Amino acid sequence: MAKLELKSLNKTYNAKTIPVKDISLSVEDGEFLSLLGPSGCGKSTTLRLIAGLEPPTHGEVWIGDRDVSALKPGDRNIAMVFQSYALYPHMSVFDNMASALKLQKLSTEEIRRRVREAGDFLDLNADLLDRKPGQLSGGQRQRVALGRALVRDPDVFLLDEPLSNLDALLRESVRAQLKRIFERQQAPVVYVTHDQVEAMTLSTKVAVLDRGIVQQLDAPDRLYTKPANQFVAGFVGSPQMNLLNLRCTGRETSLGETRIPMPSGIDAPAIVLGIRPEALRLASPEAASERCAIFSGAISRVENLGMYRLIAIEIAAETPDSTPRELRATIESSVPALGEIVSLAVDLEALHWFDANSGQRLGKT
Repeated sequence: MAKLELKSLNKTYNAKTIPVKDISLSVEDGEFLSLLGPSGCGKSTTLRLIAGLEPPTHGEVWIGDRDVSALKPGDRNIAMVFQSYALYPHMSVFDNMASALKLQKLSTEEIRRRVREAGDFLDLNADLLDRKPGQLSGGQRQRVALGRALVRDPDVFLLDEPLSNLDALLRESVRAQLKRIFERQQAPVVYVTHDQVEAMTLSTKVAVLDRGIVQQLDAPDRLYTKPANQFVAGFVGSPQMNLLNLRCTGRETSLGETRIPMPSGIDAPAIVLGIRPEALRLASPEAASERCAIFSGAISRVENLGMYRLIAIEIAAETPDSTPRELRATIESSVPALGEIVSLAVDLEALHWFDANSGQRLGKT
């Protein structure tokens, strides 16, 4: 197998359109990297640069010990799975999976062995191999597209939002199959998605992109517990993190009537305080004696999310000329009525601190 490495990769269309800016990263054998970010962040362009579907403006793409930056896609020994499946409708499943192998001029026996082996691996039995794509379900067509990639024994797998055309229930099932499939593969995998659930559950590491720049490259749990900046904090996690611009006085800041001590090593006139909704809980009588911050306010909104309720409380403004703040929390217990005053508690260790100007994380990383 071969390591994939991107070295200062850039793509520029014009002075105002720079979808990929100086991306450097590596994907080792057996690693599963997700490129995660909103629409237009550069993740699909990065994948196309790796595949050779577009040339880089600057930088290099290495697969193993080869600089493949100037090679055509067919010379890079990569396998790509597209969002649209890209199956030949007039061919059987078997012939779709065998098409790339025939171009390699492999023997009929070798082609049959590889396709049957991949079919068994993907639960595509002999009956399904004889069908046309139009006779298959969406999940089956996606498995055929994966099978076409697997039979090639590539150095690198590239997947471009392969689950986006599936309904929610089928997407969950196919996602579990993908995880099982690629846990048994040794080639590097690069997976493009805007769905953070896919990225967090499938990946060994995730690169969060915004405006063509890697904001954080880390293990999935680190993105959640230690976001590198305000963008990652707001993008990763559902419901979205509460992000509150606050002024600082000495070694503390305040939200409503609650004074919050700042961690050692943070010295700034203004910060952005991050609080995940799931870190908040209805305050118990014991919370006042614990290392907690407690916020009180009237319930202004309740959303039923199935297993829990997402509530919002309105916290009084710090000064007469400022507006009230909204703080969202997920509550599993019964929810008081709209307008009722409640208190929410959060452990001080669960707070996230960001520089108000740069957006970068403050304190221990």
